[in-house]
Amino acid sequence: MYHPFSVAETIKTAWNVLKKNFATITVYSVIAFAIVFISGFLVFYFDDDAVVSSVGFIVLLVEITFIFLAFIKLGFKLMDKAYYDFDFSEIIPKFRMLVSYLTLLVLVSTLAVLVTHLIEYINVLNVKNFLNFILGLVVQFFFLFYFPICTCFIVDDASGPLESLAQSFHLIRGNFFKYFLIFLVIEALMILGAITVVGLILVIPFVNIILIVAYRKLVYSHLDVDDDIAETN
Repeated sequence: MYHPFSVAETIKTAWNVLKKNFATITVYSVIAFAIVFISGFLVFYFDDDAVVSSVGFIVLLVEITFIFLAFIKLGFKLMDKAYYDFDFSEIIPKFRMLVSYLTLLVLVSTLAVLVTHLIEYINVLNVKNFLNFILGLVVQFFFLFYFPICTCFIVDDASGPLESLAQSFHLIRGNFFKYFLIFLVIEALMILGAITVVGLILVIPFVNIILIVAYRKLVYSHLDVDDDIAETN
């Protein structure tokens, strides 16, 4: 039977996935946080050398991307493990996924920088600061609202950067306000998690699980077929 996209059902399913796989998700998150923290410290420690610092930043960005995409793959595997077993070699992101994600990240960031420079030349009625503020909101909204769905397409469907962007707009279309409610829930969780480091370690994985489940449920709702992950409830 067809299952329309539901905010409550998405949160419930994500919570159940987290509960059933709490140990696996927590261990992965702690290890990932430790790796990023140590790498970030090393980059900061050698920041006196511009070349070394630049190379270190690029390596850190690739490392964070790898860890993030691996977690997305892990999330999909954990949702589907009721149907088949998997080993951890299967959560390693493919090179194409890394390239697609980083390309999309660079494209959007570059566009934002170009628009910012364009605004610098605008001084009509002193609206420059206002336009910069609006641009900041738009960029933040995109990265928090559409970018996660783009990432799911890159991981789950091996989509390219621009292809994933088009797919994300199509997927959310028709369920924009429901997805926006999930966006607000995620924002609230991130604010609560930001109070402590431990809170972030717990909240960030849950937030990503919510996004993965939302993506999967949106895909099934567009296909007008039975929602298989309802089995995980």
